[in-house]
Amino acid sequence: MKPVYLFFLLFSLLSRGLYAESGLKGQVVDESGTAIPNATIYVESVKKGQVSNSDGHFLMVLNKGEYQVQFSAIGFATKVLPVTVTDQISYLGKIVLIHSNEVINEIVVSTSRIQEKITKAPATINIITSSQFENFTGSPEELFALQKGVDFTRIGNFWGSISIRGFNSAFNQKMLILDDNRISHTRIRTPVGPMSAFIKEDIERVEIVLGPSSALYGPNSLNGVFYTVSKSPFKYEGTEAVVGAGSNINCNFRLRHANAIKEKWAYKITAEYLRGFEDKWSDSIYMATSTPGEFEGKSEVGVTREVSFFKSLAGLYFKPNPVSELSLNYAFNLNNSISVGGVGRNNLKDWNNSSLQVAYKSPHWYAQFYRTWIILDRSVNLLTRTTNYYTLIKQGQSPEAALENSLAGPQRASVEEDSYRNNAEVQGNYSWEKVDVVAGAQYQKEHAFTNHTYLLDEDGAIELEQFGVYGQLTYRLPKTGLEFLLTARGDDHSMYGFTFLPKAGIIYHSEPGTLRFTYGEGYSTPTLINTHLTLGGGIVLGNSDGFTLSDGSIIDPIRPEKIKTLVIGYKTILFERKLFLDTDAYYNWSKDMIGPIFNIVPKGTSGGPIVTHRGDRPISDFTNGVAPGILPAGAVINTNVNFGMVQTYGFDIGLDYYFSNYYNLTLNYSYFDYNLDKDDLKNDGNFDGKVTHDDLSVNTPKHKISAALNTRFENFYGSIFARWVQKYDFFSGRNVSAATNPESIYNGSPVIEGQRVGTQWNHGPLGGFFLSLNGNYQLSKCFNLGVYVNNLVGRGNYEFIASAPTETTFGGELKITIARE
Repeated sequence: MKPVYLFFLLFSLLSRGLYAESGLKGQVVDESGTAIPNATIYVESVKKGQVSNSDGHFLMVLNKGEYQVQFSAIGFATKVLPVTVTDQISYLGKIVLIHSNEVINEIVVSTSRIQEKITKAPATINIITSSQFENFTGSPEELFALQKGVDFTRIGNFWGSISIRGFNSAFNQKMLILDDNRISHTRIRTPVGPMSAFIKEDIERVEIVLGPSSALYGPNSLNGVFYTVSKSPFKYEGTEAVVGAGSNINCNFRLRHANAIKEKWAYKITAEYLRGFEDKWSDSIYMATSTPGEFEGKSEVGVTREVSFFKSLAGLYFKPNPVSELSLNYAFNLNNSISVGGVGRNNLKDWNNSSLQVAYKSPHWYAQFYRTWIILDRSVNLLTRTTNYYTLIKQGQSPEAALENSLAGPQRASVEEDSYRNNAEVQGNYSWEKVDVVAGAQYQKEHAFTNHTYLLDEDGAIELEQFGVYGQLTYRLPKTGLEFLLTARGDDHSMYGFTFLPKAGIIYHSEPGTLRFTYGEGYSTPTLINTHLTLGGGIVLGNSDGFTLSDGSIIDPIRPEKIKTLVIGYKTILFERKLFLDTDAYYNWSKDMIGPIFNIVPKGTSGGPIVTHRGDRPISDFTNGVAPGILPAGAVINTNVNFGMVQTYGFDIGLDYYFSNYYNLTLNYSYFDYNLDKDDLKNDGNFDGKVTHDDLSVNTPKHKISAALNTRFENFYGSIFARWVQKYDFFSGRNVSAATNPESIYNGSPVIEGQRVGTQWNHGPLGGFFLSLNGNYQLSKCFNLGVYVNNLVGRGNYEFIASAPTETTFGGELKITIARE
């Protein structure tokens, strides 16, 4: 006997003993008659909900009366039925939900940490649904690139980086990346890319929250949250296998298998393997030597262009009762690739980023603990290795011997790491008729050790702790449509002390839409890259203790960045629910903004002041100089510093128009700009005694436009993606990609496109126009064939520093689906 029938039998017997209760029962299915598990059945008037079981069946006890019953599920259009409940259990039969592309009725959790409709959420949210992932062929990064308020850059053929509302950098310091509530970016906050634990087939949705979210999520959600929710094995059972191939000798394989056992137990296993080659492109290397131009424009040596990624996840789930769940997940991720940092490129070898997470959730409680391991072995900084190679050649070694010895010296080029991070969290929520309350606490401990290969940890592992508590109150004023939001958080950090963060908002709900005014604060703690980095024999150093120059000037230690934000936003549904509009305008006050890595002694190579101390220690304890025996230690030091007060502002407009359930158009536009207080010498980034726009590297375009036209027709799904990024200048460390400006001096050189600037070749500004095609066809119930072509136009545009120009890529995938009956 199936569990559902046993359940109904027991319920029937119990009902007779209680003189018969009244209510509803039925089954939720799709157009083909397939059961929809975990569909939501909700009655707004009595605030009562239920979810369907693994066979789509539901049973809800209600008093006699007239009700409007809402049936919804992710990826389906919501259906509302008028129902009359008598003194018996009424059987509604099969409730058919229609597949839909629309996001209008989607439920989100990232803005308030409780479920709410996207139309009523107190923030601007981009949402990418499971159906969009399922119908997309290849890497889903193009979907991320289309979102409003998001900066996307392609780093090579296999990495995609995103940041929110400006300030692109090699490391993403100002956006929190969560996978099922687990912080998924590495300790140095590398961006979204193949390092995520989830494969595309296991993603239920992605929510991208624009604006400060630190009051709920803590440090490092300064500009927003990238929140990924994976598929539950209770709801999404079956097996999917994908094989694919494409340009750059790319081959990939993905697998997802999930199974529920007797409604209480479930498990899932996912895996992905990807292999390919980066383009034959080399970053330029220039070195200061006693003979000008001796090693002018030499290319990197010892580059491994073959890349591979392997990831796997295993999860076990237990439901002690129908509304709570206990889960255990282990994720493993191994990376061999070329990455980009503030001081050039790195050959990563066997970069292991793994995690173990245990979590409990119920309607009113959530708790989790997880550990993340970061293990890096035999990786190489290509700039340092190349510099070593030509230095050894100059000293008389043969090319073969110089290549072999270039890893060890004169400056150590190899990079390794054996670190971990512990996180714990508990959260509770409760709702009354007028009030919603959410409260929680979080704890994090970092333990970082790189054997002094790229962090200043010669005295042992670096350990940092932080603890935070937060609370949020939402009050609804009856019959007015007004809603008031108040959030507060306190954090204590072992390195930076206590921080208090408030957030407040007024939201007005009306029939046309939702209008909101919010004020929020956020902050971002410096990473260990900002505070303890050491690369290139010490020409790149972290700024945890400040610096002293030979002329007596002092550079302060780096501090956390703080932001205050005012936002006005509006969401509405127009034209008979065919158009969804989500727009906002914001103004930020950033204090102690953390800038990108740059040379704090730009005149050191031409007789100017040099760095003499880091903290209270001589700089010679940390560095051999840019060229041993040629320039003195401290003549070139690259690090991060804080700026004073910087105002940034902009607006985002997002339109989703649904011609029908089979055709829709998405159009997004984002504008970003800033003001720099030229009277505040704390904004004097190059320490020349005056403040100009050259002191601050915003590294963000003013204008971005993206569009997607999607069509679904019978068994075919296709999309045309277009995005335009206004050309913009990028400065970070030794790297420069900028338009010609002879009056701008960077790293001791005038900025001229197509020429050497400092120790880097300037290929010109980043950005451009990009057009891509994507489609798939359902061959049968079990087989799906998909193809893609990325960057049909725009070949040769540079999207990121120290990376090859973007070229056209293409590929195809065959997906085999075995659904569990």
